[in-house]
Amino acid sequence: MVCGPRFFVALAHTDTIAYFSTIEDPERFRVSNLNLFPGSMKENLLFSMSFDSAIHYQTMQSNLDPMANNQSLSNPSSPAKRLFADCGAFQFRDSEIPVLKDGTLLTHEVAWEYYSRKHLKSSHAWDEVLLCSPDHIVMSDMSDEEVKSRFDFIRKNAGLFLELSKQDSRVIAVGVIHGRTNQERIEQYEMFKQLGYRYVALGGMVPYSTKHDIALDIVAGIQDSSKPRVGQNSILGRCRKDGIKLHIFGLNSPEWYRWWFRLNIDSFDGSKLSTEGAANGWYWLAKDNKFDGRAFPEKPSTVSELYHRIAVKKMGAESWNWTAENGVLTPHVPETESGVDTSCDCPACQYLKTARCTSDRCWYWKLNPKSRHVCDPRMMGSTEHNMGRVAHNAFVYSWLIEQIKRLNEIADNSNLEGEEEWLRNWTTIEVGS
Repeated sequence: MVCGPRFFVALAHTDTIAYFSTIEDPERFRVSNLNLFPGSMKENLLFSMSFDSAIHYQTMQSNLDPMANNQSLSNPSSPAKRLFADCGAFQFRDSEIPVLKDGTLLTHEVAWEYYSRKHLKSSHAWDEVLLCSPDHIVMSDMSDEEVKSRFDFIRKNAGLFLELSKQDSRVIAVGVIHGRTNQERIEQYEMFKQLGYRYVALGGMVPYSTKHDIALDIVAGIQDSSKPRVGQNSILGRCRKDGIKLHIFGLNSPEWYRWWFRLNIDSFDGSKLSTEGAANGWYWLAKDNKFDGRAFPEKPSTVSELYHRIAVKKMGAESWNWTAENGVLTPHVPETESGVDTSCDCPACQYLKTARCTSDRCWYWKLNPKSRHVCDPRMMGSTEHNMGRVAHNAFVYSWLIEQIKRLNEIADNSNLEGEEEWLRNWTTIEVGS
């Protein structure tokens, strides 16, 4: 069975959680949210030049609330293994020339110096480091003149950056492909291939996150998603023929993981966990047969059928009953109106439901300022609740990945006829003849 693509979790400087250091008269410390992530989900990390990664380096293996249950969290002796770093092209997408936030003009030398200072010379011992050559985002509505200018910038820096990358044996240079059309993207691919790149990435894909047919055509030349075959002349088809690895930027929902697994994509990244959990307030819940309303579907055709996606704003936290347990207020959360038990015993939740919310701005603390309450991820109100939900969702994502792998193995060993026809949505997709 194929191991599946590597998912690089994209982290900003805001992906942090706070804890109280002691029981009496505690200090409040803010640390990387990676401390609550499953081990498999924090092996591969992506940092961008758009955000300072210092807090993650300094605190990815940190102490936590001494009152909480953190025994099931992943072993801190198993740190992150692989780094993917990009030049943060989104930050200067509207500029004619790629200028960083501090006014510096981006070049291959500037990018290499930054990567070296922030990552290669850090105290963290990475096994493998993927570094993007400087790129400039190309958008579909740009003029020929502007596109040519951006392509020239990418081409000018690509070869020189590849040479710089050979200074460190851990480094793999990644060429980032852009284009308004598939033909322009193929021309970019061929340019990186001729220069000697062995890893390329498709950039500018986020606008297609909900446009599956367009995205699949760009990646793999798939014209009919109901009968998918990888086109020989597509980016993925060429990568397979040439032995070049392919990364997809930004498309990282659980449903996209199903497609990337079926296509045997090498890697992908994204900040979906943070945007879904913290910013948008979605609480994921596996249909794992553990509690009421969470029966695993008999014949699922998509990943969305494997889990609930519940808006915490609609979970009625204002009317929950709270009781003191070990000196900390803990809620009794009723089932949803549709009869779904939202209980979870993942390692993140074991910690969050016993750790103290540290925020004096949390709405529940303002109602009960004499008693601290737990960081239950099923409510909003503070970074601990919100980023805790991100960690909880990461464990659900890990579970979904295992189900995708399992269903793929079943599908690849079935005849896909009659009662097994539903498994067609989980089969490995081959290159067309």
